[in-house]
Amino acid sequence: MAVMEPLELLGIGSALLVLSAFVLNEYGKLSSESVWYDGVNFVASLGLLWYAASNHVWPFVITNSVWALVSGIDTLRYCVGRGHRKRRRN
Repeated sequence: MAVMEPLELLGIGSALLVLSAFVLNEYGKLSSESVWYDGVNFVASLGLLWYAASNHVWPFVITNSVWALVSGIDTLRYCVGRGHRKRRRN
């Protein structure tokens, strides 16, 4: 049995984390407006960003950079008290 490298474990763990947030949101168990949803997406996207950059997969570096930036800003806003009503509805 092959042993996984730490980088590979990071990529798999991060993918499972972001997928769990997605599935929980789809089934109504985790609101996309919650700090937990954004926090999980932020942490997972950082892990996926590291994994993609380490493997020189530039399209996914771009994708996960934007994902980390957006979810990180929302998480930070919530943590400093501006995220009570995170998004405006038109």
